[in-house]
Formats: sequence, structure tokens, C-alpha cells
Amino acid sequence: MNRTKRIGKRTYFHFCFLGILIGLGLILPRGVQSLFIQMMVFSIFAMGYDVSLGYTNQCSLGHSVFFGVGAYGFVLSLSILKMGILASLGIAVVAGALASVLTGVLSVHLTEAYFVIVTALFSAIFQLLALDMSWLTGGNDGLTVNLPRMSLGTFQISLYNPVANYFFVLFFLVLSYMFLRRMVHAPLGKVFISIRENEKRARFLGYPIFSYKLMAFIISAVFTALSGGLYALTLRYTTTDFFGLYWSIVPIVWCLVGGLGTLIGPCIGVLLLSLFQYYVSAWWTHYLILFGILILIILRVSKKGIMGYMERHLDKESL
Repeated sequence: MNRTKRIGKRTYFHFCFLGILIGLGLILPRGVQSLFIQMMVFSIFAMGYDVSLGYTNQCSLGHSVFFGVGAYGFVLSLSILKMGILASLGIAVVAGALASVLTGVLSVHLTEAYFVIVTALFSAIFQLLALDMSWLTGGNDGLTVNLPRMSLGTFQISLYNPVANYFFVLFFLVLSYMFLRRMVHAPLGKVFISIRENEKRARFLGYPIFSYKLMAFIISAVFTALSGGLYALTLRYTTTDFFGLYWSIVPIVWCLVGGLGTLIGPCIGVLLLSLFQYYVSAWWTHYLILFGILILIILRVSKKGIMGYMERHLDKESL
């Protein structure tokens, strides 16, 4: 009975939160609306990264590869192939998946320390390649793109409209969350969790560990590439900086702060870091010191981040 009540509460919470996001999209001023669009894009990135780190314990420092590939896949599809927005996002996702197969096959079978080092090397290699191929990538100057209008039946939608852009990104955020939530509660997600908790025991039970870890790595990369494509769409711009190590480190921070293996937790991490970047930095340029202190406090109180702390207290209340 308690479990049924908790499921009902979570469903109610999801619908309420979705309603709040829809309402905010209609009433927020343009500047704050842009911030929320960026946070939703990064939330897709964070949830995708959580599949790798939070569910199969793969701490990758190479996810900037998929973020950059997704961004360039989208922009180049629009500017060179002259494809539509949805088709370009599809190509961005496929490009991210292919890049993850290439890097994952070579790195997933490695032990934790070597895995981190090799994925970081991939990040550096792809950034150097992108800089060297400036005739295609634009180098440090990057590439800009014009967004064509989208056709939805008889309606023509321009994503230059901030409200249309907001709801377009919100649609992909909801779709991503629904897919990932369904996945982690399915048998596949249970296997991922068993690998995270005790890889040796999962191997002893007969699970092909390499295949499952590679699968988690690819799923994580797909959503990272989708995030990169949506970020390029929002900015109408992409640059080789998207391959930089920053975009591999920041999702780790999101997940640690919000809570590993929770999906919602990394989104909370995105919210907190974004608020510090855009508001606390306005009155103190060294805002990262404060954010670092906040991370230490959160991890001192709960090793599983904010969501871990909240879930622990909810479990106590239900007993």
C-alpha cells in the first residue's frame, strides 16, 4: 500500500512539475526564458550522462566528443545537406551513436582508471581534429546557421520565436525523461544497477558485462548528442570548444550534486550550477569557490547528493 501511495505521489509530482514548466514557458521574460531553455538542454545531457556514471559506474571524460559531434552534426546537416530541423537532429543523434560505438569498443572493457584516461584522450583527439579541420568546423570561430521554418501540418513554426523554442526543447526533455525512466525501471535498467553495485557478481550470474556496459555507454552518448544538437539549435552556432574537456567534467558535477542514479538528481545539479553561473557570478566573479563549498557540504551530508538525501528521508517517513 505504501508503495502504491509513493507511485501515486510521484506521478502527481511529475504532472505538477510538467504543468509548472508549461506555465513558465508562457509567462517568463525573454532573458529568464533563455536560461530555462539552456537548463532543459543541459538536463538532457545530465540524464544521459547519469546512465553511464550513475547506473553502470563508468566515469567518462570523453562525453564532450558526443556533445560536439551532436552540435556539428546538426549544424552541418542544416547548412551543407540543407535538411530540416528534425532530420538534422536525427543525424546528430546517429552521429553521436556512431562515435560512441567507435570509442566505446576501445574503452569500455578497460578498468576504471584506464577507462577515465582513455576517454579523456578521445576528447583531446577529437578537439585537435576539429581544430585541424577548420575548413569544415570553422575552428575556434565556429559556424553559424540559419534555422528554416518547421511545418506541422498546415502550421509554419519559427524557432527564432523564444516561446516556440522553449516548447520545442521541453518536448525533447519530456520525451528523454520518459524513455530513460522507462528504461531504468525495465529489466535492462535492473541489470545496469546490478553491474554498478557488484560487477563481479553480475558476471558470475552469466550477464555479458561488456555488452551491457557498452549499451549503457551508447545510450548515454545518444542523449548527449541530442543535447549538443539542441544546444547548437538554441545558439544557432557551434564551435570546436564543444569538444573541450569542460563539457566532459561539468556533467560529473551535475550528477554528483543532484544524485547519481536518480535521473531527476542531475537535473537539480544543472539547476544549481546554472543559477550560480548566471546570478551569483553577477556579484562575485569567483562564484565557483562558493559552488565548490556547496558541493562539499552536499556530499558531506549525503554521498548520494540532494536526491539521495531526499529519498532517504522519504523512506524513513514511509516506515
